[in-house]
Amino acid sequence: MPLPFPVEIVEYILDFADYPDLTSYLSPPYHLFDHDLPLPAIHLSARELFSCALVCKQWNTICTPRLYRILAISDSTAIDTLILTLEHSRTTATISGKILPLGSLTRHLIIALSDSPLDSKNERFGERFGTRILRRFGNLGRLARCLPHLQNLSISISTQDMWGLPPPHYGKDFAAAVTQTSAHSLLKLHLQREPFVLFSRRELRTLLESTPNLVAITGASVGDTIGCPVALPYLPKLKYLAVNDVMGYCDRNGHEDNRTPVLEYIHIRQHHLTNYCAHLLSAQGARLRTVSLDLRLTGDPNCSDRLSMLNNFCPNLSHLEISIDDWASFPRLEPLPPVERLGVRLRFGNSDVATICNILATIQSSSLEVVQLMNPGMFERFASDNVESAWEPLVFRTFRVVDCDGRKLGPPGPRAMNQKGVL
Repeated sequence: MPLPFPVEIVEYILDFADYPDLTSYLSPPYHLFDHDLPLPAIHLSARELFSCALVCKQWNTICTPRLYRILAISDSTAIDTLILTLEHSRTTATISGKILPLGSLTRHLIIALSDSPLDSKNERFGERFGTRILRRFGNLGRLARCLPHLQNLSISISTQDMWGLPPPHYGKDFAAAVTQTSAHSLLKLHLQREPFVLFSRRELRTLLESTPNLVAITGASVGDTIGCPVALPYLPKLKYLAVNDVMGYCDRNGHEDNRTPVLEYIHIRQHHLTNYCAHLLSAQGARLRTVSLDLRLTGDPNCSDRLSMLNNFCPNLSHLEISIDDWASFPRLEPLPPVERLGVRLRFGNSDVATICNILATIQSSSLEVVQLMNPGMFERFASDNVESAWEPLVFRTFRVVDCDGRKLGPPGPRAMNQKGVL
């Protein structure tokens, strides 16, 4: 029998077991090293939702769509068991005609596998390399064929060092299955690490040519995978694109006008030897409204070349975001494009309020209205330093300083603000 709770209360309770919000993890800046998605939290939520689904029929009805909404495939996932469940559900739904196949509920597929043995009780010690690869990667095509309404595909593969050899290809028919089954529904492609393990360059091109509704291509491996972004196939709804590459040079082969007619946001992290960014800005700069510059670990405190390109090619830019290591690596923003908003995101927020205000006071721009500190709780850690004297360097600045939620920052107390909301 159902528990005597209204459905709204049950749903509120189950919200605490639901998957974490992945929106921020699939947006810039992108993690440079490991899997950027919170896999432990996702697996924990899956276990909790599965337990809640066993309480009663009412809870099962509510939990099941949530449980299959995200499938995170890692090294410890029992892929064979999962596929048998999805295929059996599809067969049962076809026969009964009354229920939806479980795979049709999945909106986000995360492939976060490796070809390395794990030192854990879940790994089969002494397993042959070929057997391990077949067990982890061999049935991904069957899995993809069970997911007809997939919207997000995230790939982060870790392989052993190939010592200069071409990357291995373990995907078999995975790329073909995704293209055939989910290309039309796919909205976001997140390529974090070594996607070539599952997609050859030709297979990825075929997938992109078949995705009329694709809105975003993100992740740290986009540049290596798709090449020059101006040579993309026609993507009529693409709005967000990562342009990141260590090295790569394009001779403009395959360039055509208006391939991405609604592109408005790009994330840039590139080596100085590549010309992909210059090609994209020269072709699409007039359409761009937001640009994110990833300056972490670049050793480029001035970033003058990139800012000059934004000035030359992006006359309608309104929002600039920069990602830096810490406040000591804050760049000289000269010449700063005529933007209204500047966002600042740090890997390590280890400075006091006075230091932060002195750094922000170096920004010289007549158009700037808002500086947003993107790290949550940055000033909450420095409550004792958040005094009026620390904010003195910003007295004559015309921009407001806000936190990640858009709330105005400033010292406590009754001191008056100027017309822009700053001391």
